[in-house]
Amino acid sequence: PIGEHQTSACATPLTTAQAVGAEDAILEIHPALVLHAAGQEIRFELEDPFVTFDYRAFCRAMQAHTDAEVLIARATGYREGIVTTDRGSFSGRYVVDATGWAAALSGGFRPRQTNRVVAYGLETELPLPPDLSPGLHFYFDRRYVDWGYAWAFPCGQTTRFGIGSFRSEQGLRAGLERLVNDFGLTIEVTHGGLLSFGFHPPVVGDLFVVGDAAGHCLPFTGEGIRTAIYHGLHCGRAIRGALRGEFSPDEARAFYRDLVRCRQRTYRRLWAAQRSLARLPTGWLAVAGQITVRLGLEQRLMSQYLKHTGWFLGHPWGPGASVRGPETTTRARPGGLNLDRRGFHQLVRRD
Repeated sequence: PIGEHQTSACATPLTTAQAVGAEDAILEIHPALVLHAAGQEIRFELEDPFVTFDYRAFCRAMQAHTDAEVLIARATGYREGIVTTDRGSFSGRYVVDATGWAAALSGGFRPRQTNRVVAYGLETELPLPPDLSPGLHFYFDRRYVDWGYAWAFPCGQTTRFGIGSFRSEQGLRAGLERLVNDFGLTIEVTHGGLLSFGFHPPVVGDLFVVGDAAGHCLPFTGEGIRTAIYHGLHCGRAIRGALRGEFSPDEARAFYRDLVRCRQRTYRRLWAAQRSLARLPTGWLAVAGQITVRLGLEQRLMSQYLKHTGWFLGHPWGPGASVRGPETTTRARPGGLNLDRRGFHQLVRRD
């Protein structure tokens, strides 16, 4: 069912929640990222705050803005516009695989050389510790995990404690227990899953592929909700334009493919940063954080990170709304999120 089976820590920029009309799902607004390394606490103040949110409410708020018919079924295969499920087969002129890291529809069609890079996460939600300052807290401590980091994300009256590993799922629970024990707490119900970083082809055959199914989860930070929504938005706009005859089906796929691929350089840089982070002594990481704050670079770094991975800038994506990318602003036509052929191509090149 929509909004069930949470696997994420559920944190995203405030602008993302605003863009999809899910402000009521917000549990807490965070004005800073807080780095804990080598016994030091370093705060990175945010110009554009992040939020933690209720996953079920967030998903259902997004659903409320659509007129889609929802069928609860397990997808088992795909061929030539027909999706097979445990509740029968369904055909469509356009099909999007947004089934998460499992890539239930497109996985079997990927080239053999496509790499599948994953990370592992485990999380529990517990009462809010009284000494946890406002912000999203990240802990780089080998006692918790060797290749990765731990986190504590306040969510109003509770906190989400988690462990993420770039190498293996082994030892996650033990590391999580040490983390929550340091706050005088005990693990209760846990949730988690895989994070897919592979940056797989965004179009496989005639299938559009979005989100974790296409490896859109960001290396280094593990952020995936914003990128899934951002790329899903542009995928939907491409399909809508094709349905209305503004460009051909092949052009729609090419537009979406180009928009995704223009971000591959950023993904590669984040992947390189992730590998470096896994080897960097925590003391060096603390020094790097202090220098960043002392030079006042945190806002610039965060702005570049958001800009090159898919930023909403706080503007709703509704009929007649201003459609903004990092370097372009276009007025959407009344009645839908569509652009003509030239306008969409310019958006792909600039955004």
